[in-house]
Amino acid sequence: MTVDVILTAGDVAYDKVKNKNVAVVDVFRATSVIVEALNNGARAVIPVVNVEDALLMQEKFRPGSVLLGGERNTVMIDGFDLDNSPRMYKASVVSGKTIIFTTTNGTRALYNAREAASVMVASFLNFSAVCAALARDGRDVAVICAGRNDNFTAEDGLCAGAMVGVLALQYGYEMTDIAEVMQNMYAMAADDLRARLVTTTHYRDISARGYDEDIRFCLQRDIYDIVPVYSDKGEIVL
Repeated sequence: MTVDVILTAGDVAYDKVKNKNVAVVDVFRATSVIVEALNNGARAVIPVVNVEDALLMQEKFRPGSVLLGGERNTVMIDGFDLDNSPRMYKASVVSGKTIIFTTTNGTRALYNAREAASVMVASFLNFSAVCAALARDGRDVAVICAGRNDNFTAEDGLCAGAMVGVLALQYGYEMTDIAEVMQNMYAMAADDLRARLVTTTHYRDISARGYDEDIRFCLQRDIYDIVPVYSDKGEIVL
């Protein structure tokens, strides 16, 4: 059994995910939002690539049963109910609701991975639970880093490295070269993730926009044991 890491959403191709169990990671912030929403009782999250598709899909649901969430270039989309901050997805807001969700990178990574044997949603918030689910049937695994505008982001690489470490040490997976690099990067940063990230481009941009509380939230490790799964119906559910 082998674990690989794919560095950006744009690098996802059928031959890289065929017959594999896949986890998609977008730490800042899409997959953290999805995990938080489902943990807080959302019925499902439906990832879509385009804003226009989200607006059209909303019309298929009973009024009051659905929320539009997401961002473009970190900014909330006009006419949407929620942005891309996990702190917005409280139980009082999302419980029982379907969330139609579109982001610049994370939902595109999920869409690109759809031909895998299974697609799960991972973040620092739930990575160990996802690792256990990935390893359950003995398939090869790929961890997909969403990245940002098809560029690698360190926070996604660190989360992928944390997952690679669990899969290698606890479940006996053999690491590809890039997976080993990510695992080593995480091992060197594990004591203080923020200190490792403060000089990185995406971290600095989000912090400058006033999202420090989101950063702190998204870097919490293993606070949930849930495993969101991208179903054949195009919904992410528990």
